[in-house]
Amino acid sequence: MKQKDLAKEYALARLQGRLSGNEISFSESKVFTEEDIEAAFNAGRESVVESLPELKWKRVHKDGPYLAVTVFNWFYRIDFVYNEFHLFCNGYFISRYLSLSDVKKSANEHYKKQIKQALGL
Repeated sequence: MKQKDLAKEYALARLQGRLSGNEISFSESKVFTEEDIEAAFNAGRESVVESLPELKWKRVHKDGPYLAVTVFNWFYRIDFVYNEFHLFCNGYFISRYLSLSDVKKSANEHYKKQIKQALGL
Protein backbone atom coordinates (compact mmCIF):
# COMPACT_ATOMS: atom_id res chain seq x y z
CA MET A 1 0.00 0.00 0.00
CA LYS A 2 1.48 3.34 -1.05
CA GLN A 3 1.48 6.08 1.58
CA LYS A 4 -0.53 9.14 0.52
CA ASP A 5 1.26 12.45 0.65
CA LEU A 6 -1.49 14.46 2.33
CA ALA A 7 0.66 17.59 2.66
CA LYS A 8 1.20 17.71 -1.09
CA GLU A 9 -2.52 17.13 -1.82
CA TYR A 10 -3.46 19.89 0.63
CA ALA A 11 -0.95 22.32 -0.84
CA LEU A 12 -2.15 21.70 -4.39
CA ALA A 13 -5.82 22.14 -3.42
CA ARG A 14 -5.06 25.42 -1.60
CA LEU A 15 -2.99 26.69 -4.50
CA GLN A 16 -5.73 25.87 -7.02
CA GLY A 17 -8.29 27.67 -4.84
CA ARG A 18 -6.12 30.76 -4.58
CA LEU A 19 -5.28 30.83 -8.29
CA SER A 20 -8.92 30.42 -9.34
CA GLY A 21 -9.94 33.38 -7.19
CA ASN A 22 -12.34 31.31 -5.08
CA GLU A 23 -10.27 31.74 -1.95
CA ILE A 24 -9.23 34.97 -0.25
CA SER A 25 -5.62 35.29 0.86
CA PHE A 26 -5.24 36.84 4.30
CA SER A 27 -1.52 37.49 3.95
CA GLU A 28 -1.17 40.02 1.14
CA SER A 29 -1.51 37.43 -1.68
CA LYS A 30 1.35 35.29 -0.39
CA VAL A 31 0.86 31.62 -1.13
CA PHE A 32 2.73 28.84 0.55
CA THR A 33 4.22 26.49 -1.99
CA GLU A 34 3.61 22.77 -1.81
CA GLU A 35 7.27 22.36 -0.83
CA ASP A 36 6.78 24.74 2.12
CA ILE A 37 3.80 22.81 3.43
CA GLU A 38 5.40 19.44 2.78
CA ALA A 39 8.55 20.54 4.62
CA ALA A 40 6.49 21.80 7.58
CA PHE A 41 4.49 18.58 7.71
CA ASN A 42 7.64 16.43 7.59
CA ALA A 43 9.31 18.58 10.24
CA GLY A 44 6.30 17.94 12.48
CA ARG A 45 6.59 14.20 11.96
CA GLU A 46 10.31 14.37 12.69
CA SER A 47 9.72 16.33 15.91
CA VAL A 48 7.38 13.59 17.14
CA VAL A 49 10.20 11.08 16.92
CA GLU A 50 12.72 13.37 18.57
CA SER A 51 10.39 14.02 21.52
CA LEU A 52 9.77 10.32 22.27
CA PRO A 53 10.61 9.47 25.87
CA GLU A 54 13.44 7.06 26.59
CA LEU A 55 12.50 3.41 27.11
CA LYS A 56 11.70 2.51 30.71
CA TRP A 57 13.46 -0.65 31.84
CA LYS A 58 12.21 -3.08 34.51
CA ARG A 59 13.34 -6.40 35.88
CA VAL A 60 10.77 -9.01 36.79
CA HIS A 61 13.16 -10.58 39.32
CA LYS A 62 16.64 -9.82 40.64
CA ASP A 63 18.71 -11.83 38.15
CA GLY A 64 16.24 -11.75 35.28
CA PRO A 65 16.43 -9.85 32.01
CA TYR A 66 15.75 -6.15 31.68
CA LEU A 67 12.48 -5.50 29.85
CA ALA A 68 10.96 -2.44 28.16
CA VAL A 69 7.58 -2.30 26.44
CA THR A 70 6.74 0.44 23.92
CA VAL A 71 3.41 2.08 23.15
CA PHE A 72 3.12 -0.19 20.10
CA ASN A 73 3.51 -3.28 22.29
CA TRP A 74 6.96 -3.93 20.90
CA PHE A 75 9.17 -5.24 23.63
CA TYR A 76 12.88 -5.00 24.17
CA ARG A 77 14.80 -7.47 26.30
CA ILE A 78 18.36 -7.32 27.60
CA ASP A 79 19.91 -10.60 28.72
CA PHE A 80 23.25 -10.88 30.48
CA VAL A 81 25.11 -13.83 28.91
CA TYR A 82 28.80 -14.69 29.43
CA ASN A 83 29.84 -11.16 30.46
CA GLU A 84 27.94 -9.53 27.57
CA PHE A 85 24.58 -7.86 27.27
CA HIS A 86 22.42 -9.22 24.43
CA LEU A 87 19.69 -6.99 23.02
CA PHE A 88 16.49 -8.40 21.52
CA CYS A 89 13.46 -6.68 20.01
CA ASN A 90 10.26 -8.76 19.84
CA GLY A 91 12.37 -11.87 20.27
CA TYR A 92 14.81 -11.03 17.46
CA PHE A 93 18.48 -10.68 18.33
CA ILE A 94 19.88 -7.22 17.55
CA SER A 95 23.42 -7.20 18.92
CA ARG A 96 25.69 -7.70 21.93
CA TYR A 97 27.33 -5.05 24.10
CA LEU A 98 29.86 -4.83 26.90
CA SER A 99 28.05 -2.32 29.09
CA LEU A 100 24.47 -1.92 30.24
CA SER A 101 24.47 1.79 29.38
CA ASP A 102 25.56 1.05 25.79
CA VAL A 103 22.86 -1.56 25.25
CA LYS A 104 20.15 0.75 26.63
CA LYS A 105 21.35 3.60 24.41
CA SER A 106 21.31 1.29 21.40
CA ALA A 107 17.80 0.08 22.23
CA ASN A 108 16.54 3.69 22.32
CA GLU A 109 18.20 4.43 18.97
CA HIS A 110 16.70 1.26 17.46
CA TYR A 111 13.25 2.22 18.76
CA LYS A 112 13.44 5.71 17.22
CA LYS A 113 14.71 4.26 13.95
CA GLN A 114 11.72 1.89 13.82
CA ILE A 115 9.30 4.79 14.47
CA LYS A 116 10.94 6.85 11.70
CA GLN A 117 10.61 3.93 9.31
CA ALA A 118 6.94 3.50 10.20
CA LEU A 119 6.33 7.22 9.57
CA GLY A 120 8.20 7.14 6.28
CA LEU A 121 10.98 9.50 7.39
